[in-house]
Amino acid sequence: MGSIPTASTISMTRAIVLLTALTLGAGCASTNPAAPPGPLEPLVVGWEQHATIEYQAEPRGPGVVVWGYLQTSSPYVFHRIRVLVDALDTDNRILAQNVVWVPGNLGWPTRLYFEAPMPPAPAYRARVFSWDRLETDRGRGRWW
Repeated sequence: MGSIPTASTISMTRAIVLLTALTLGAGCASTNPAAPPGPLEPLVVGWEQHATIEYQAEPRGPGVVVWGYLQTSSPYVFHRIRVLVDALDTDNRILAQNVVWVPGNLGWPTRLYFEAPMPPAPAYRARVFSWDRLETDRGRGRWW
């Protein structure tokens, strides 16, 4: 028969397992130096067919706030919405970006407010970065 593990043996085994996991995790966390960082692009392709964004920029403190409304005429309801705001130079190159959450659910005929703090720039652009379509049982009849 084998011996019964002691508390110190169990502690040593746990420490070795933890150290191994941390070492392997650190290797997985490294980034690929060959992949150059680039500007963010919307994760939702074709969002323009479901929504419109009206926005404007106004000075606030040392920076600018880009604020506006997101609205839809789509039959779908969207939630967990994020808007991507770009600060642009005179040649429409991206100077800075900010992704902000839009609170609430977006369904016709609602519109939702958002605002994003930005650095001063000649121009700005706002686009839907991501959203999820809210699935409901609307339209399904219940048979009793």
